[in-house]
This record gives sequence, structure tokens and C-alpha cells, in this order.
Amino acid sequence: MASTADNLREVVNGLARQPLRNIVLLKHIEAFPEHVSVAQVSEGPKTATLVLLDTIGSIYDRETYPQAAFTALISSDHPHLTRRLLDSVPAHRHVVFKLACDSDREVVAGRFPISRATSFLSFTGDENATFAADGEVSVSTSASDRMLGLLESQGHPKEWLVPLLASDRAFVCALEHDGEPRSVCIAFENHRQIWEVGGVVTPAPYRGQGFAGRVVRTTLAEFQRRKLVARYQVNENNLLSIRLATSVGLRQFLQLTHFRTW
Repeated sequence: MASTADNLREVVNGLARQPLRNIVLLKHIEAFPEHVSVAQVSEGPKTATLVLLDTIGSIYDRETYPQAAFTALISSDHPHLTRRLLDSVPAHRHVVFKLACDSDREVVAGRFPISRATSFLSFTGDENATFAADGEVSVSTSASDRMLGLLESQGHPKEWLVPLLASDRAFVCALEHDGEPRSVCIAFENHRQIWEVGGVVTPAPYRGQGFAGRVVRTTLAEFQRRKLVARYQVNENNLLSIRLATSVGLRQFLQLTHFRTW
């Protein structure tokens, strides 16, 4: 296991050479430093990395998979290396594997009795795409109580969001009328230059009027201004959000599927 700061820094730097491929591992290391352990194996130029998260550190995993003790994320160049990594996964505890490729799933299924839970799609912008900001959409590192309430309804708790805004590692884009949010989203740092568009929410009375698209396009324009790389993550069942991502010009680059061992 990578237990020292130097070892962990070396692992992170290696993963960061392909930041979009490895963004989920990088995000977990960044977000939960006190709750993750890392294992890495290599053979020649090929490498495989395991990030094992104690679910007590993650609100999402704790609420979604209360039976699970750990979440396991893998980035591997070869199935043989994946197989070696599994020695570092507790065999007698409930685990949620979050896997991005079929070859890793096949290796894990040979060791653990897994069943599919759900899947998430990640989108980003093409390098040559251009996004235009909407003059009526605000970009700010502060948010009203109404905005915070809407974002909290999308799984972004106030106690997490407010300090992030204060540290300039997040901003809010909102379309308002007379102080009433018509649509809002949060953008926040995943790892270094990769920032996520999250919590896109439009109150029911204002849906179907294109407000969410205007907010997301403004967020992407702000990313371009700051020379940031966009990540937009959505559950596979959220067809409206998937349609929104493609309609504003984003492309899918990753699908991460969750498998339970119970």
C-alpha cells in the first residue's frame, strides 16, 4: 500500500498523466485523503492502481450503500495487474467496485460475487469547442439561501459547499428573476485543472424553458476563460441531464459502473 506522503504523491502524479481517464481515482484521493488507501503494482511500463475508500468518509456512498465498508476504484493497464491488486481488497467485507472497463469487471467477478448496481456517465468538452456566456447568468463564489437549498436537494450539502466556495475552489452559476432562482448549478474542483459541473437544478415551475442550458453553457464558458477542463457527470437513468449535456456540446469520455459484493 502507498502509505507515505512521497509514495502517494508519486501515485497521483502518475495518474495525472492521463487525468480524464483517472479522474475518479484522483477525485477520491483529493476529496477523502484521510479515508483512502492506495495500492499500485507494475510490470515494465504497465501499471495498475487501486484506490480503496472507507465509506464512512463519503456521504454519497454511506447513504447509497449503507451495507458497504469500502468503495474500490481501479485503473489498470492489464487484467493480470488488476488480479494482483485484488489482494489488497478486504475479502470478508461488503465492497462497492466502481469500474470503467469490462476487463476489470471480468477479473473482479472471478474473485467476488458481484452484482450491478448503477452506472454514471462523464462528459467533457472538445478542445476546439467554444462556449458563450449568457449575460443574464451570474457567476459568483457566494450563493443565496435559496440557491444553497436547491443545490442541497441535488446532493451538495451546505456544510461542504460553503467552505469550498470560500476557498475559491468552486463557483455558482445562477439565472434569477427578482431574487428567485430559475436555474442554478455548482462548479467545483475535481483535481487541478479538471472541474466538475454539478447540481444542475431548475425548480419545477421553470422547467422546459431552456434555463438549465443557459446556466451550463455559462459555466463552460467560465471554464474556458480560466483554462479549466470540464467534467459533467450524470446517472445513466437521468435521460434529461444526458440530453442537456449533449445539447450544449459535451461528449462522453467515461462510463463508471458500480458493482456490489452482496
